[in-house]
Amino acid sequence: MEEDVRIEDFLTTQKQKEFVYDFFENAEDYEKWENVDFDEVYEMERTFTVTVEDIKNYSEGILDDNPLFNDEEVAAKGPYGGLIAHPLLMTPISFWITGDSGPGSWIRTPGAINPGQTIEFYENIRPGDTIRAKARFYDKWIKRGKRYLTNLTEYYNQDNRLVAKWWGTLILPQSQGGESHKF
Repeated sequence: MEEDVRIEDFLTTQKQKEFVYDFFENAEDYEKWENVDFDEVYEMERTFTVTVEDIKNYSEGILDDNPLFNDEEVAAKGPYGGLIAHPLLMTPISFWITGDSGPGSWIRTPGAINPGQTIEFYENIRPGDTIRAKARFYDKWIKRGKRYLTNLTEYYNQDNRLVAKWWGTLILPQSQGGESHKF
């Protein structure tokens, strides 16, 4: 007899437990490709305060045993003078800050396909940093009948220093998840 395994069995941090994993839950409220406003810059309402737990948990989850991400004693003697986050911790930070409604929520669109992204990193993320974001739509186009949308999000720490820029592109379904892609 197989045991029923649920995502909740793997959540260890408070942020993981608070995150909404069901992307269908608020899908009707997500931004739509047709309504993108290129003139607006959105200051995201949510922030992400980075904890040692966040850094170590992410590093463990991706099986990266680099002591700069895992071992506070070793990291203190290292080139950065303390623990730093793996650069791709930006991925869960981004989803946390975006939330499940309002500006940027289109990234949760059920049925969307991720054809690529580019991230430029400027500052290390450290325990205690509070990350906030500003986002704007960067480009949209139709290619081979598919609807592409690129967003540019800039991430800043509590000292207003640019941490990263992220150009994220998705191919969005014709409706908010109700119609699949036609290949």
